[in-house]
Amino acid sequence: MLKVENISKKFAGNDFYSLKDVSMEIKKGEIVGLIGKNGAGKSTLMKLMAKSLKPTAGKITYKGEDINGRDNVLDDFGIMIDPVFYPEMSVVDNLKFYLKLHGKQELYSNIEPTLKIVELWNARNRKPKGFSFGMKQRTALAIAMVAEPDFLILDEPFVGLDPIGVQKLIDILKKWSSERQISMLISSHQLGELEALCERYVYIDGGQLAESFAGQEAQSVIVKLTPGIDLDFLQPFLSENVKLREQDLEISTVTDKDSLNQLWATLGNNHLINGIEIKENHLKEVFMKG
Repeated sequence: MLKVENISKKFAGNDFYSLKDVSMEIKKGEIVGLIGKNGAGKSTLMKLMAKSLKPTAGKITYKGEDINGRDNVLDDFGIMIDPVFYPEMSVVDNLKFYLKLHGKQELYSNIEPTLKIVELWNARNRKPKGFSFGMKQRTALAIAMVAEPDFLILDEPFVGLDPIGVQKLIDILKKWSSERQISMLISSHQLGELEALCERYVYIDGGQLAESFAGQEAQSVIVKLTPGIDLDFLQPFLSENVKLREQDLEISTVTDKDSLNQLWATLGNNHLINGIEIKENHLKEVFMKG
């Protein structure tokens, strides 16, 4: 659906590339998480996709068409990178103006549910100029979502939402992905929220694509085993959901109950459990390694 081919970006006056030879593809209905440290090139990549910047080299195509080849090619996009709205207009008038600008007045009925998702319905008649940073982010998020886009580009969409609001947003984005086949690229430093939402991740480091990997579908626990024990007896229990890593046994929460009962009985009867801990999310491991 959206394809990035050997994209590079070098800003005038710099002797280095902010983004260098990056290639990736986002398919229809796919939710992709974009991660990386500050200054890695995430925002530059998103702005290139949104046509806020032009590439130094390479190209980006959407449905097979070069996005820089003509105007209006991104009409189906909902974009939240930097908060963009009219600060002297009320929140609800901002959304109405956006829909009218794109010829989608028939979607005015989306305004109330959208503002409720981002927890701004009670502030709908206020002007964003006096908002906190988090409320400004939520205003931009509402604008990105209200027109029922086919493709969403979201930078830090969870900022300013309380835990209930975060879960509501995750649920609606998952629903849009599965039922309406909306594609999404989402960047956030809130890694737990990304893990609850994304199917695949792209890790940018130093302006280059360092890693691309699928998300983990289930959480797991780590069983610390008694040191000095020959662990060969565990071989029959090992599988895709039960993995031995040195003296630690990683057990996925989707392991079937019969296997779990047999495994726990064996470990308990032989006094092999030295401790248990919840596994840190995989994204944090990747982030810390990078």
